[in-house]
Amino acid sequence: MPTGTLEVIIAEGRRLKDKDTVGQSDPYVEIYLHHKYKQRTTTIQNTNDPVWNERFTFNLHPKDDTIHFDVYDSDVGGKDAIGNGKVKLKHVFDDGKFDDWVKLPAHLGLSNHGDIHVIMTFTPS
Repeated sequence: MPTGTLEVIIAEGRRLKDKDTVGQSDPYVEIYLHHKYKQRTTTIQNTNDPVWNERFTFNLHPKDDTIHFDVYDSDVGGKDAIGNGKVKLKHVFDDGKFDDWVKLPAHLGLSNHGDIHVIMTFTPS
């Protein structure tokens, strides 16, 4: 895999699964290539259709081939998992960019816990 810089924009979410019994979720996204180094969006209060429009930068190394997106509902004293998605970086390398909705599949992939709109741009080093 090529090395370089990956710019990631977490634009918005839609139809995120509601994890709160009262009100709606307070979602945020953790983005990472490796579990040891995660970046995250701010928490958007009381919505299942959040708008973040937040930009993140990752330095890509030869072994990096997948980027992960874990979506959580922030709660007092912890967090509840809403869902997670991932994108093979090959999709970004082929065109130099990626602009699509990433599904958050439910267990076994039989249903969906919503989607997040992700825009990525790759700049080789």
